[in-house]
Amino acid sequence: MQAEWVEFPPALQRKFGKMGEWDYHPCTPECEKKNEQREWELMRRDARVENLQDKSGLSKRMRNYTFANFKPFVSPGATKAAEKVEEYLKNWKENREAGNGLYLGGGVGTGKTHLAVAVMNELIQRERVPSLFVTVPELLDNLRGAYNDPGKNLDEWMEAVKNADLLILDDLGSEKATLWVQERLFVIINHRYRETLPTVITSNTAPRDLGGQLGERTASRIFAMCTGVELEGSDYRETAARDSAGGDRGPGKR
Repeated sequence: MQAEWVEFPPALQRKFGKMGEWDYHPCTPECEKKNEQREWELMRRDARVENLQDKSGLSKRMRNYTFANFKPFVSPGATKAAEKVEEYLKNWKENREAGNGLYLGGGVGTGKTHLAVAVMNELIQRERVPSLFVTVPELLDNLRGAYNDPGKNLDEWMEAVKNADLLILDDLGSEKATLWVQERLFVIINHRYRETLPTVITSNTAPRDLGGQLGERTASRIFAMCTGVELEGSDYRETAARDSAGGDRGPGKR
């Protein structure tokens, strides 16, 4: 018997509570050879995925952020946001070609980073998309360090930030809106806008306040290159942790 792993799309993963299932069917000598070739290709694929994850900037915890373990039932906003993000992934080829990204906005703890990283992990696993996760305050700290220390060269890293096939900019707008901050962020956003490179942004800043925080030039480009996804409601981390401790309940149980 030949066993083939069939991976479910995100919606079915949540529905059935598992990543996929094994499909068993008879195997001839010819298919044995194909199976060996497939195993070799899967090994190469897994090595490629692991290499991409190592270069992604994701922490150990974030590597486990997926749609399967995102809990959309914690609030109506989380449910709608998950649906929008799944639609984005469904049309990834078109979005990638057009340089379309996502702007995940909402209060602290509403699940923005989990959803953004789930997009990234999904595309690394499924499409092997070279991706980079950057926390904006840490990015700016690195740039300040290079500015104050001329011997510190961040050119290669900045090129990776500007040119990653997929970039996650986490916690945009949390920093003090100085002219220096606005200019540094404009350089990154403007480059990715011109080169049609998809960018997924998470922020506590409401879209109406984005111009005042980042400058109108940057805000205008973000509006042009990103679809807005709003997450509102109770603290996602707190609610999800409480429900996990007591068992998943409610009409949105997956």
